[in-house]
Amino acid sequence: EEEGWGMAGSAQCGFVGGLTRDLGRPVQRAKRVDCAARERAMRAASLANARCCMATASVGETAPNAGKAYAADVPDVLRDILERKVVEVAALKQAMAEDPAHALHAVVASKGAVERSRRFYKALDKIPGTLALIAEIKRRSPSKGHIGTISDAADLARLYYDAGASCISVLTDMEGFGGSLGDLREVVKAQERFRGDYPPPCPVLRKDFTIDEIQIAEAAEAGASAVLLIVAALGAQRTKELLADAHAYGLDVLVEVHSEDELTIAIDAGAEIIGVNNRDLRTFEVSLDVSARLKPLMPEGAKLVAESGIRDALDAWKLRDMGYHAILVGETLVTAYESQTENRNMYGGGYNVAKGLARALISKGSVDFTSPSAAAFYGAGEGAKESLGTLEM
Repeated sequence: EEEGWGMAGSAQCGFVGGLTRDLGRPVQRAKRVDCAARERAMRAASLANARCCMATASVGETAPNAGKAYAADVPDVLRDILERKVVEVAALKQAMAEDPAHALHAVVASKGAVERSRRFYKALDKIPGTLALIAEIKRRSPSKGHIGTISDAADLARLYYDAGASCISVLTDMEGFGGSLGDLREVVKAQERFRGDYPPPCPVLRKDFTIDEIQIAEAAEAGASAVLLIVAALGAQRTKELLADAHAYGLDVLVEVHSEDELTIAIDAGAEIIGVNNRDLRTFEVSLDVSARLKPLMPEGAKLVAESGIRDALDAWKLRDMGYHAILVGETLVTAYESQTENRNMYGGGYNVAKGLARALISKGSVDFTSPSAAAFYGAGEGAKESLGTLEM
């Protein structure tokens, strides 16, 4: 309350740019109306406040993180999602303002006092020649539509753990991807059962469209070890600010880029984990050439993650041989998982296609080299493909 949280009409500006202060005008409490009217009013007020925030970005002394909620030049599909996030952030802050006992108040109060465990970063720190797998839980996407039902996110997370995944990514956006914070909580809880075992529990990434510090606090409260920041959505200033905020809450950050300019922003912001999205958010075209093009420009010491377009172990091996430390795979694994649950057979109880595929992705095969016997019969490259076929079967 002291920091000016909460939003009512146009009385308060700048809330989308971070945990900001009231700009000196009294906050008026809106009268309660029916649910539909209230939702419409909140959406309109949220967007009005976002515009007001942009207009008053120069008032830095009064609103420390004031500025645009997201970058001005973003693809249309991303803009629609980000405008929805502005509304969601406003609703969350309104709920906190109305509830002094809200769980996030304690999390925000702990900012800066939480020691970073770097669990997510360390999970990607494999020996040379070994690829880490970030296995994703995703039900649908704007580009592909329905991917899988995933009736039990915790069950799929356990399968990923058994298959050797290093980390788990959970989509928490409901409207576009069918996910929720509930999924994240269930996955974290399921993984904690492996505490004390080897390997240890998979650290969990909250994959969402982060535009505000309060979403980072929300991820920390739900048990996430890392959050996603998309440079194309945030621009240089907000990427740097939110990266610092996430570290202050004890979280690691996967900073996602798609071009040379975005990579420069990530490096300048101090990104320790850089993800290359092989999908062009403007055209939806996917090509591993994006990862190949950006790899020589990567900074020393950063953990490199390749995202999107990874269909089989051959793709994974190529990316590993380029020098990437990890791959993030969702659609391919979820599709395999769902096909097995829909088409049960006598082996279904103890085996799942997704489990075998995940193991093949991180196996120590090579595009160029294989066993001497296979190489003698097929040649080095073809022999590698034969080995791959055996693994995937």
